[in-house]
Amino acid sequence: MTHQATQPGWRLMFRAAALFNWMAGFPLWFAPVQLSRMFGFEPVPDHTLYTDLFAVLVITFGIGYWKVGGNLVRNRVMIEMGICGKLLVVLVGYYHYLAGTTSLPFAMLVSGDLIWALLFLRFLRLHPEHPVPATRLHAAPDDLEQRCA
Repeated sequence: MTHQATQPGWRLMFRAAALFNWMAGFPLWFAPVQLSRMFGFEPVPDHTLYTDLFAVLVITFGIGYWKVGGNLVRNRVMIEMGICGKLLVVLVGYYHYLAGTTSLPFAMLVSGDLIWALLFLRFLRLHPEHPVPATRLHAAPDDLEQRCA
C-alpha cells in the first residue's frame, strides 16, 4: 500500500463513513416509527424487530469503518465488506422504490450508501493490496519447525 493511503484524508473519509452509519443506525434503532414519519418513509413500521436488526448491523458496520480509519491496511477486508453491504442496501432500496413499496425520501437516503460504496471502491483501486511473496510465506513455518525440533 502506498504512502498516499496513510494520508489523513482517507482516514478521515472512513471516520466520516462511520459517523454516517451511526447517524442513520441509532435513530432507526431507538425511534423507527418517529423517524419514518418525520422523513416521510413508507411504509411506517408497525413491528420493529426487523428495523432493530437492520439498525444494529448498520451501527456495527460503522464500528468497522471507524477501525478502518485507524488502520487502513489491517482493516482492509472491512472496506470490501462495506462495498458489498452498501451496494446491497442500494439494490434493495431502489428495488422497493421502483416496485412502489417505499417512498422517494427513502430512495434518496440509500443513495448516500451508493456514494460511500463508490468512495470505498476508489480507495481500493488507488491502493491495491500487495501480496506477500511466496518465499516469505514458507520461511516462517520451516524456521519454527527447526526451532521446535
